[in-house]
Amino acid sequence: MSASFYKLKDDSWGVRIKEFAGEPDMEVEVTTKAGDTKTVILGKRVAKFDDAELWSIAPAGTTNVSKTKPAPKPAAAPVKLADEEPF
Repeated sequence: MSASFYKLKDDSWGVRIKEFAGEPDMEVEVTTKAGDTKTVILGKRVAKFDDAELWSIAPAGTTNVSKTKPAPKPAAAPVKLADEEPF
């Protein structure tokens, strides 16, 4: 994943993430032009392209839900049919 700061149409700063499907409230590390790394929390997805996504940055004070990777979805419980017998 490659993330960099990007000026959005409304003149606010956002994040451009290459080859990644992010989600709101996700914490990501963004590399500046100077080569420094800053951690930001994603707000809303502004645009999606074939190779990148543009995200707004969540307001200061927002707590993150997940770090870098989306939280795994719980596995579905097996369904037992009425005529099924246990092994």
